[in-house]
Amino acid sequence: MKDAVHSDEMEDLKNLIDEAPQSPGVYLFKGKKGEYIYIGKAKNIKNRLKGHLNQYRIDPKEKKIFDESSKIEWIITKSDYEAFVLENELIKQYKPKYNVRLKSGSGYPMLVITDDEYPTVVISRKFGEIEGEYFGPFLPARTARAMKDLIHKLFRLRTCDPLPKRDIVCFDYHLGLCSAPCVNKISKKDYNFDVKAAKAFLSGDVKKFIYRLYDRLEEYKNKLNFEKASVVRDQILAMENLISKQEVLGLPVNEADIFYFSGKDVYLIVVRGSRIVGKEFIQIKQEGIQDFEISVISNYYIRGNFIPEVVISNRKFSDHKNLKRWLSEKKGSDVRLLFDIPDEIKGFIDRNIGSVDLSDLKEIFKRTFGFDLPERIEGFDISTLFGDFTVGSAVVWENGKMNKREYRRFKIKTVDGIDDYASLRELLFRRFRKYKEMDNPPRLVLIDGGKGHLKQGEIVRDALGIKNLRIFSLAKKEEILYTDDGKSVYLYNYQPLLKLFTTIRDEAHRFALSYNRKLRERDTLKELLDKIEGVGKKRKEILYRTYKTVDRIAQASVEELKKLGIPEKVAQNIKKYLSV
Repeated sequence: MKDAVHSDEMEDLKNLIDEAPQSPGVYLFKGKKGEYIYIGKAKNIKNRLKGHLNQYRIDPKEKKIFDESSKIEWIITKSDYEAFVLENELIKQYKPKYNVRLKSGSGYPMLVITDDEYPTVVISRKFGEIEGEYFGPFLPARTARAMKDLIHKLFRLRTCDPLPKRDIVCFDYHLGLCSAPCVNKISKKDYNFDVKAAKAFLSGDVKKFIYRLYDRLEEYKNKLNFEKASVVRDQILAMENLISKQEVLGLPVNEADIFYFSGKDVYLIVVRGSRIVGKEFIQIKQEGIQDFEISVISNYYIRGNFIPEVVISNRKFSDHKNLKRWLSEKKGSDVRLLFDIPDEIKGFIDRNIGSVDLSDLKEIFKRTFGFDLPERIEGFDISTLFGDFTVGSAVVWENGKMNKREYRRFKIKTVDGIDDYASLRELLFRRFRKYKEMDNPPRLVLIDGGKGHLKQGEIVRDALGIKNLRIFSLAKKEEILYTDDGKSVYLYNYQPLLKLFTTIRDEAHRFALSYNRKLRERDTLKELLDKIEGVGKKRKEILYRTYKTVDRIAQASVEELKKLGIPEKVAQNIKKYLSV
């Protein structure tokens, strides 16, 4: 009976396609509840729908679209460009199940120097939502917060937002993070100079501005104002360091986003100030049916990401003229769309992303180590701060890329003080024990460290009686890989292997370090909150889970704190204590 019903529905869809207009426009596959299954555009709606129908029996995704749809609608437009614009707006609004969708729910973070009387620097994930000058995006996302902190440290733009009225300076002034315009510790002229310096630093266009900093340095020295002179000196050193990097990494484009498509993977490389400032693997929730490349690019900018002067793709695609026009109209100025990646950036891609085919990696791996490249490799590292907050990480490389959903982190429970080997043994014991319960456990693990770390892995493996598990370790700097059968492999002689193992090692290190830092910040925050009347264990947990840092708690209003179930009097105590 079900097949008969489906057959009737298919016949209805075929009849609708026969009735479709031969005009430009947008077509919409909709489910039984009116939900949007797929939205597409076409110069000729009827011909494009027939193309979908022809793929029905050979493409599993096309089959799913038809199987889940109960009707097809269309909107006729005056031109194919209007169809392009309308398609993007509808996809943004309805997020159809089978259109290309990027995994991140928002744009990448940018820094904004605000258009205030005394500008400050804030983070935004949507271009244009805050009035000011935008810089970025910053990849990976965590670097935006680090760069914001650096701007406060170097140029001392105000840390409070909005600008408060105070009689005395706050703690950030004494830490050298703010010049305290709120209490007139700096003239408006000098403050605006610092704002211009910060903008030059963020844009990378520092060569002209650095001479003005030298003039300012001499002025402060002549006035014997050595405290201000030391601040300017730090600014000059930071800018000179930036210039030296530009000389090495100078590129033929000043401002560009580069989309590098490799199979089904997509990487974004960001160029600002003629230098590469970030790269990111773009995770795709849904690959879509047609027009994959153009869909990824348009989807990226729909989210509010900054549109640069140049957009580059390593793959050419149809409808690129409409994309160029759409990007230019959104930016408000001409955007160049190119399909030829500069040689300097190709070199960066080869070194940092790599276009090594997995079959090539398998071949060199087997030739070097005498066994097949496993589908899964796990990497381990330990992070501690002078014996406190000791943690471990387990990261997973699987079928050619890191699988973040499989990462695990561990608090080390049985080791007091600094004992890297004992901490590693606990970490590996807890993780290897899980292997015995798996149907298909990893056949290879990589430990961050040298021969001594490798030995700890062998001790744990043998104690648990685990068979068919190989253990490697990778020492930093020299990049020598040690194996459990006595080999020492100098990885610089094997570039595909160097990329594989350093990627796993560095990710294990990053993941362990981030967990260690998180625990330290949490402990510091709780210690501070202990001093506030009315904040007990439960309220500390609520505040930490919600805000993570002291700055964010301080910026929260009393009303916001009350929404968390914190009594008004306690909320006022929190605000009073943290505003001192």
